[in-house]
Amino acid sequence: MKTVIIVDADLGFAFWLGHVLDQAGYYALPALSAGGASRLLTELGLTVDLIVINAEVGDAKSFIADSRLANPNLRVIAVLENPEASLPAFLQANLIEHKPAVIDDAARRTWVDTVQLVLSTRTEVG
Repeated sequence: MKTVIIVDADLGFAFWLGHVLDQAGYYALPALSAGGASRLLTELGLTVDLIVINAEVGDAKSFIADSRLANPNLRVIAVLENPEASLPAFLQANLIEHKPAVIDDAARRTWVDTVQLVLSTRTEVG
């Protein structure tokens, strides 16, 4: 089972996505911040396979770098709040995804497909 941590201060989105991914067969954990995510992973003794992180989260760069030390095959999906936003240059991600405007079955399918794609391919970080 692949472990996914969702880092976003938007608890509604983080818990929704965690629930969606749990139903799809992933072990998904929500966290409000990079520091909280790091503490959670340490407390549970987990190595994460995928980080889904809001691009605006503080300390995202160091959290991703530390996680990549623990798992060189780590994948990262950067989440942007709106379609016009751009990814901060420091945040290396395998894929960029936008938060859904509407939380519905189509959004659920899109996110499950996106996570499956990112975890199944050898995409370059950049």
